[in-house]
Amino acid sequence: MEFGLDDLGANIKRLRQTKSSRIKSGRSMLQKELADLAGIPASSLCNIEGGKYSNPTWEILTKIARGLECEISEFFVSDSSQVSPSQIALTEMIEMIIRERVETILSEQNKR
Repeated sequence: MEFGLDDLGANIKRLRQTKSSRIKSGRSMLQKELADLAGIPASSLCNIEGGKYSNPTWEILTKIARGLECEISEFFVSDSSQVSPSQIALTEMIEMIIRERVETILSEQNKR
């Protein structure tokens, strides 16, 4: 079974809904609230969660992860109760790639 944009969006939505809203006490985080925290348009987040955003960049995913206070790798894990060894390996590989990419970006920014 392939992992697609629908899965990515569903995982982001699931993570958002597990976070408490800072605006409405006792409720899940709203799309608008996460979009504001991430610094992206609410329409973009809506399209990502709906699987309609065809090319979400690492920058956008990083901003969303920061807003959710989670790792980007959590966006790519299937929502099943059992995680296969290959999914664990994939998650670890994604985390490593992300860390390396962030380090490269920060290093380039520090050179400026």
